[in-house]
Amino acid sequence: MRRGKKPGDGAGKPAPSTLSYEEHRQKARHVALRLLAVRERSAVELRSRLRQKGFAPEVIVDVIDRLQETKLQDDGRFGSQFVEAATRRGMAARRIQAELRARGLSKEQVAEAATEDPDAELARARELAGRKAARMADLPLETRVRRLSGLLARKGFDPDTCRIVAKEAAGSPSLDPLVDRDLP
Repeated sequence: MRRGKKPGDGAGKPAPSTLSYEEHRQKARHVALRLLAVRERSAVELRSRLRQKGFAPEVIVDVIDRLQETKLQDDGRFGSQFVEAATRRGMAARRIQAELRARGLSKEQVAEAATEDPDAELARARELAGRKAARMADLPLETRVRRLSGLLARKGFDPDTCRIVAKEAAGSPSLDPLVDRDLP
């Protein structure tokens, strides 16, 4: 005989709580600190994760406000660390800005964290494409250009940069002004 599921036994419903507000707040703070110990997070990310864990909205607001007061959570610091890591992975400023907006940072915080010199971004695109092109030497030219262009596009570089840098890295003769044929 199979027994029915009851709240709190894995049926997808939380068990009725007997914890006080203060105990909930302490538990939520502990969860938030564990999340922040792994990596810096935006306030929106923390709010979402705490909501997933089933904490009440007023507890979440209280915990995040307290973490921000004590400087344990800071969206500006999160933005800076995210930009640094994304830049190491070869992401373009456009993609970094989109990722930061998706993580809940304001337009001002995004602009402050992810502004970059266009020459530095072009150099990063060339370096990334050059590394990848070295592994594609045995592929046909059109395939190398297409794959490199796609890689750069996925990293968030603008279409003109993708096209030009992919052709450069692939060794396309179409960069030569004397060659009429231009690759896609």
